[in-house]
Amino acid sequence: MGKKHWHIYIVIFTLLSCDNFVLKKENKEEIIKERLDKLNWNEVEQPPLFEVCKKKSEEELEQCFQNTISEHLYQHLLKQEITIKKSVNDTIWIPLLITKNSEIVIEDFELPDIIALEIPNLKDILEEGISTLPKVEAAHTRSTPVTARYKLPLVIHID
Repeated sequence: MGKKHWHIYIVIFTLLSCDNFVLKKENKEEIIKERLDKLNWNEVEQPPLFEVCKKKSEEELEQCFQNTISEHLYQHLLKQEITIKKSVNDTIWIPLLITKNSEIVIEDFELPDIIALEIPNLKDILEEGISTLPKVEAAHTRSTPVTARYKLPLVIHID
């Protein structure tokens, strides 16, 4: 059985080990899904952009985005007639969602009691101000539009 059957063992071994040598074709969708899973969606490579920010350097883009929103809301609040009984000096954080479809949405948040009492329609005023912002381009990660969250500080100081 030694010399006569050695070629049978080699043929069987070769046939059984062929699976290890065959290159598997990977499905294009599987490759894309795997790479998207590895992508850190919490990191934005390019922040949302307003038209006025497009000429800024890469380091200034996020600051320009925040300044544009802040200045717009400031101007909007100046136009409002707000009457209060007590002085208000507080900071609130407005949670903004900039969707991958380039929409800016104020997420739900709680106003401090004194502000809710003195300016009960503040959320409506802020929503109106946000809705009149200029068109924004969505944030991008690896050239893919993504949804981004921001918290915008709003200092309210009324005597």
